[in-house]
Amino acid sequence: MTAIYPSPDSERFMSDIATLDKLSSELVAMIDNGAPLKDLIALKDRADAILITLTAYAESMLSTDTENDVYLKAMGEAEDASVRFQKAEDSFLRAVAKRSDEFSDPALSPYMKYLDDILVENSHLMSPEEEALAAELSRSGSSAWERLMSTVTSTATIDGETLTELRMKAGDRSRSVRKGAFEREVKLLSEHKQAVAAALNGVKGTVLTLERKRGWSDPLDRSLFSSSITHEILDSLLSVIRSSLPMFRDYFRTKAKLLSLDNLDFFDLFAPIGECHRTYTFEEARDIVISSFSAFSPAMGAFAENAFDKKWIDAAPGKGKAGGAYDVFFPTAGESRVFMNFDGTYDSVSTLAHELGHAFHDSVVRDLPPSLSTYPMTLAETASIFSEMLVFDHVLSFSDDSEALPVIESFVQSASQVVVDIYSRYLFEKSVFEERRRGEISADRLSELMTSAENEAYGDAVGIKHPYMWAVKSHYYSADFSYYNYPYAFGELFALSLYARRNEKDFFSIYKSVLRNTGMKSASECAAIAGADITKREFWQSGIDVIASYAERLNGWL
Repeated sequence: MTAIYPSPDSERFMSDIATLDKLSSELVAMIDNGAPLKDLIALKDRADAILITLTAYAESMLSTDTENDVYLKAMGEAEDASVRFQKAEDSFLRAVAKRSDEFSDPALSPYMKYLDDILVENSHLMSPEEEALAAELSRSGSSAWERLMSTVTSTATIDGETLTELRMKAGDRSRSVRKGAFEREVKLLSEHKQAVAAALNGVKGTVLTLERKRGWSDPLDRSLFSSSITHEILDSLLSVIRSSLPMFRDYFRTKAKLLSLDNLDFFDLFAPIGECHRTYTFEEARDIVISSFSAFSPAMGAFAENAFDKKWIDAAPGKGKAGGAYDVFFPTAGESRVFMNFDGTYDSVSTLAHELGHAFHDSVVRDLPPSLSTYPMTLAETASIFSEMLVFDHVLSFSDDSEALPVIESFVQSASQVVVDIYSRYLFEKSVFEERRRGEISADRLSELMTSAENEAYGDAVGIKHPYMWAVKSHYYSADFSYYNYPYAFGELFALSLYARRNEKDFFSIYKSVLRNTGMKSASECAAIAGADITKREFWQSGIDVIASYAERLNGWL
């Protein structure tokens, strides 16, 4: 991380904050003086690159040690800088909306989606004073609630174990170990449910208030706009997901039989299958990722090798380290970093490929300014799932039957999470917003809503459900992106459709073109580059069919 900033309290970090403040003042002055729109965009891009880097750096460092005072201070300083920049950003959005007559300037042709989106954003802005107040209050409001959830869930312990350590046992071979870890996890979350419920109520309450004041009829509408898709596209996707649930439930029953169980419980979902339970060292994972990427494209393999050689990956679990995994891009450095908790399983190898897929996507657009390279979640998941599939096929290519079984099952298991569990999360969040409109939601009621959503998604194919999944998933606590769920299903099925064509002549060029345009075109337009129509059920069904083909193969081991 020293290539980004020497440290969170370094002179360079503070200098960038000062530079951002200076650019903010310059941008306002240029707007007041009527500078050409193309010059305003160029200056805004410079400022955005610094702001994104500052906040991404502070957030990344804090996720490695959520109790570190230096990292907390840096996060506060980055948030303060973001709040101060908000006034200039609001002025910029309003200036663009008033100067649509300049959109015909040939120099602005690459920015048309960016400018059109600004027009929509501007139509949903409150007054400048209200927007400034909302930005200032976010530090002690929604952002503080999000930090509370992260701090509580990453530092709380039971019998000396953190939540992250307990969740890592979900893939243990021993059912008694899985069950014991699950029960302790539920007990731990139950002990802290009031604090986490307060955080969720705070975030969702803030979102509902601000979206209403900004003229959005529902947080889902804002989410779809941010995802660059329409209700028609989401409805098509959800319709196919619902029709696929019987197939996934058959898979859960097949898995139960492979585990010699009458029925799966929630703590069995990640149980390893087969007698061969191979584990991987980080070096072995490195070789697998580089080899699989290289087989598709030498350039992609070289990218992955560079990421490992330059130590871009924080992989070791640790006390105070947040759970999960993510990729983060730093525009001013033109580099990415990967955060994860590597545990030696095939799933960890797949996660490593997933996050490096995101990083490769970053590299494809790294020379574009933020206005042209900032892509929605729906399209961001394309590269990550595609990369997972490269590793999946590569590992299968050197696996015998005993080794292939757990790999294939792991793929179907992962797909079931991205489709079935994501569907439950979508249903849960929808119900939370509906009830939060009427007032505070108790922790016990949140658990009822979570269980109801899981019952609708998993059915009776899974017995004991997880009543506190709402307290585990940090995505619910983001005020900036509601419905942080369906884009994963979108990305999974879109990527599977693309992956099926990977051996076509010059497909790598098509693939890169799709990724390259994710910040400049809508999701439908990007799909069209690959010859896809994402409003049609048939498109989404083709992705489900890929998953179903592997789920069916599992029956051969019964």
